[in-house]
Amino acid sequence: MSNKLVEKEWREFFISEIFMKIQRGKRLTKGNQQNGETPYVSSTAANNGVDNFIGNSKGVRTFENCLTLANSGSVGSTFFHHYTFVASDHVTALILEKPNKYIYLFLSGIIKRLEEKYSFNREINDKRIQREKILLPVNSDGLPDWRFMEDFMKQIERDKIAVVLSYYNNSLNNNSLRGGGRTLDAV
Repeated sequence: MSNKLVEKEWREFFISEIFMKIQRGKRLTKGNQQNGETPYVSSTAANNGVDNFIGNSKGVRTFENCLTLANSGSVGSTFFHHYTFVASDHVTALILEKPNKYIYLFLSGIIKRLEEKYSFNREINDKRIQREKILLPVNSDGLPDWRFMEDFMKQIERDKIAVVLSYYNNSLNNNSLRGGGRTLDAV
């Protein structure tokens, strides 16, 4: 599978060429956070960037189905969020014109490489994001090959599912030697 990445032609694109909307979250101090159920995404590298669960709905920026890029703290941490969340001012939401889980997952790995370039003392501000370039696989027209990115990530997902199913089927088969158990059907 990884050979397909090497065989593909790649080209540089400004992040601003790829995402139709690039918007930083809004500041919300710990003291102003109300208890609730909405994920609050900040610049932590843990828990998919979720720092808290809040109930605030006014004076916040809400997003869903996009990537977040940590501007400070764990600079460069990049996560996909398929759910509705509130973004702190320490992250920037990156939104595609046609949101797609698999394309977001592909892009998150590439964008996460910005961790190597930035640090706590050299944060990613709004101007730097606009100037930042990433390498992407391209189609015969020299445009981002969205189909390739989606298919690549779907294959990775299928491969991971196959490994997990194999593990569980082997475990269940071993239990059946002791008088019980059943197997799971492969996907």
